[in-house]
Amino acid sequence: MSLLWVYYHGYVDIAYWEWAMGLVCLVVLFAVFAREKSVMIKQHPEYKHYVWGLLAKVVGGVAFSLIYFYYYEGGDTIAYFYSAVSMARLAEQDPSTYFWVLFGENDWQHLSVFNDNIGYPFSHVYYDARSFFLIRIISPLVMLTFHSYLLTTLILASISYIGIWRCYRTFVSYFPSLSNKLAIAFLYMPSVIFWGSAIMKDTMTLSAACWWVHCTDQVFFKRRRIPFNVLGLLLSMYLLLMMKPYIFMALLPMSILWLLYAQISRIRSTMVKFVLVPMAVVLMGGASMFLLSKLGDNLGKFSLDSAIETIQITQQDMVRVDQYGSNRFDVGAIDGTIGGLFAKFPVATNAALFRPYLWESNSIVMVLSALENAWLLGFSIVLLFRTQVTFFLRAILGNPIVLMCFGFVILFGFSIGISTPNFGALVRFKIPLVPMFVACLYMIDLLNKHRLKSIHGGAPFDLHLFRNGEPRAAQQGPSFERTTRAGAGGERYRPARPERNVRV
Repeated sequence: MSLLWVYYHGYVDIAYWEWAMGLVCLVVLFAVFAREKSVMIKQHPEYKHYVWGLLAKVVGGVAFSLIYFYYYEGGDTIAYFYSAVSMARLAEQDPSTYFWVLFGENDWQHLSVFNDNIGYPFSHVYYDARSFFLIRIISPLVMLTFHSYLLTTLILASISYIGIWRCYRTFVSYFPSLSNKLAIAFLYMPSVIFWGSAIMKDTMTLSAACWWVHCTDQVFFKRRRIPFNVLGLLLSMYLLLMMKPYIFMALLPMSILWLLYAQISRIRSTMVKFVLVPMAVVLMGGASMFLLSKLGDNLGKFSLDSAIETIQITQQDMVRVDQYGSNRFDVGAIDGTIGGLFAKFPVATNAALFRPYLWESNSIVMVLSALENAWLLGFSIVLLFRTQVTFFLRAILGNPIVLMCFGFVILFGFSIGISTPNFGALVRFKIPLVPMFVACLYMIDLLNKHRLKSIHGGAPFDLHLFRNGEPRAAQQGPSFERTTRAGAGGERYRPARPERNVRV
């Protein structure tokens, strides 16, 4: 294998001892996870995916790391890791100065403590506060792994997997019969595995977004371990705000909508809902605007006052061929007005959800992303055909968690589609919406199957019964009990009476 040249670090490679220690690390990790699986699987069948999901995460992280190390010979993951190595060397030489830099500003005074022997952080990483925040997080991990690129990747992938697993189990608690399909959504989607498992900001922010969803459910719906989960909410919010605040800007309003609509969905009266839903939307918008305005300093260039300008600048920047390559697309010029922004909604959202298409791909990585997008597009079209638009919308509005997923997918998809006219960046930025999108499609598909089976059984389908997920009687699929109609001389079938929904 060829060596990689890194400034201030010389020629570097993945040493033989790293491969040996990586194998030992894998054995230990799988032993720990397998033991937890054996304890939990009797009461929670979804744990059959626990170790397989970890394996997928680790394979994705290692594959990404090796491709960028040996094939591309550079990239953000290399810059992040060796910037963290410089921080680790500083800690080993002068711990007090390390902590001064760790909690200090990103300025020349703090940068001046580095030297040629220690190595300098990459300048574009150091002077970007959001990128350098990742360095602050992983530098202790780099010390723990003796400056090993491979071991750091393995451990970071394993740690980030916990948040994704918790989010997966949150959705399974609402739709237990979908445990296998939800595993596809959260654990096995190729783009999420590849782009969200290595030494990248995307790995941390994806896990933080998943922790946010899980802790929101635990605090406000299941009311379990509230102090721990409130802390989880605060930490996940902090990570998102420090690295990718635009993810939090999409998560927050949809979380508020989830909470409000969960109360509205208890009401059966269509007229009352017709009055309350617009009020809930206004309340959600107002609460979100208020909270985001209070977070203006933390949001920086993504604050409400600067959002449109940031979108314009980012879009213009990513169109540049020399830095981002030729995998770009055009959503049209943005005139800086809200109306002009929303005029791009269809093309921008479509790009985020379904592009690049196969004929727009010019590399192996883009082809793999295009194949996944083709599957998503095909699944969406087939599902719309099966459900028809009417029930598709009813299913979304009939279940709060489905509505939250759909709302997040559309809002987040639009925000990255309008600001990221480059496929190379888009396929990476979109990974937080992919699990939610696939899960949303599977949940709507399940609700439609229950509807069709109820109709075939001679009874109307009551979507209200599914507002909190699957009723216990429906978790093995809709069952039908045979009844005899007196005086009719025949038999008909009706859905068995659902029991009260009790989630595990």
